[in-house]
Amino acid sequence: MDPEQTSGRPFYLWLLPVLVMLSGLILTALIAPRSLLTVERLIDDLSATHHEQLNRALSRRISDTLAATKELAGADEAPFPDKASQLLERFPDVAGLELLTQVSHARRPMIEKRLSEQSGQLVRFATRDDRFATGVADVSDQYLIIRRARYQSETGSADSSLGLVATSVPHWRGALKRALDENRTAATTLTKLHRNGDDQTALRVFVPASRPPQTEEARLVSLVLRPEAWLHQNLANLHDPRWQVELHDISQHARHPIALMPAAGMVASDVAPTRSTLSVADRKWMLSTIPAAGWLENMKQQVLWPAWLTGLTITLLASALTLWAVWLTLRTERLLGRRTRRARRLGQQLDNTRVEKNILHHSLQESDRRTRDLIELGAGIFAEVDEGRLIGYISPQVATLLEIPSTDLMGKRLDSLFSGNSQMDLAMAFDAARQDHAIQRLDTEIINRDGTALPVALRIKALKDPLSGCSGFRVSLTPRQ
Repeated sequence: MDPEQTSGRPFYLWLLPVLVMLSGLILTALIAPRSLLTVERLIDDLSATHHEQLNRALSRRISDTLAATKELAGADEAPFPDKASQLLERFPDVAGLELLTQVSHARRPMIEKRLSEQSGQLVRFATRDDRFATGVADVSDQYLIIRRARYQSETGSADSSLGLVATSVPHWRGALKRALDENRTAATTLTKLHRNGDDQTALRVFVPASRPPQTEEARLVSLVLRPEAWLHQNLANLHDPRWQVELHDISQHARHPIALMPAAGMVASDVAPTRSTLSVADRKWMLSTIPAAGWLENMKQQVLWPAWLTGLTITLLASALTLWAVWLTLRTERLLGRRTRRARRLGQQLDNTRVEKNILHHSLQESDRRTRDLIELGAGIFAEVDEGRLIGYISPQVATLLEIPSTDLMGKRLDSLFSGNSQMDLAMAFDAARQDHAIQRLDTEIINRDGTALPVALRIKALKDPLSGCSGFRVSLTPRQ
């Protein structure tokens, strides 16, 4: 078998089963996802239906709660505790109800006395800042205080809020202003209040009376909502653990939800949540439902695995048959490939040996040429200078003849060894050697260390260079009598 004819065959033989497998996988990958289109549409329909059901239930609950609270706001103060208790029984998702009345400074002592008798402890008009610090209210013309309060049993005691000046709480001021000035329902942001040693997260909806009250004191009813508990109680019978329910306050631009009902597992990151808005007084809430990843994956797997299993089985079977068919041929081709690579390595080594031989031959020729030049120049001082006549090499005899060490002359101009009168003749001799490419001889004098002139015979030979024509000179200085 000719290696040149079979050297490329192993590549194609290995590629054949790979191509068979890739073709099968590509076809399976193209066909299998089409079965998910029906599943995705079904998931979208289920999510939209469930979300709409939750939205309707919450919207209806908000509307009913605000309507009942508005009726309570128009009632007198005296029956407020009983009616508030009835409303809390009707709406267990409401954390509490507070009656806010406006009191003048002249009536402050009397109202504080009534509140103290009502609660069985000393009550003074109090203020509260954003750090939960409580203090006695400063003197003012008017006070908007919590006159009556009812809370669910697990929320806390109503007596702890009596006498609190509502306008002193920083997070209530905006909503109070809208409710009083515009006579419309206004809600606060989700805030924390310190009561009975606990930090409670809640929001308040201030509901003005739908009709003028019989007394000037009854002005607003504060509807206390704890979103987390409110959401869980309203959706207790509707929540499907296959979805996670989140409630965001759009008006507050909060990154984290104000209420959350988690799903049975991790939520799906590749499915867009279903969202809608809820109106709570003058604020907008966003209701989001996000399906859990577990049941989505189960539905997808129930559809995908038969298609993938069939495609993979056919692909693996075809690839195995193709691989078995070419196995014997591949073994032969691998052996031939190893021999071919070995022959190439030997050929490369032979080429390297030839290059080394040429280099050595060139070096020997250069050395032989230099030796002949030295013999041709004769005895005495021998030197090699470049084209600018800078000394690159000078023989040790210079120390004997001129009493100057050869190392002191390295890199210096050769002209420095001659007297000033012979500089012109020296330059002409070098130029002649460069132009004629022949040995030039010049009888001149060289200066030793103590300044004594020594007659010498100067011989110059230019070194040829294929590019520049001259790359330097070889020089001999022979003493003459």
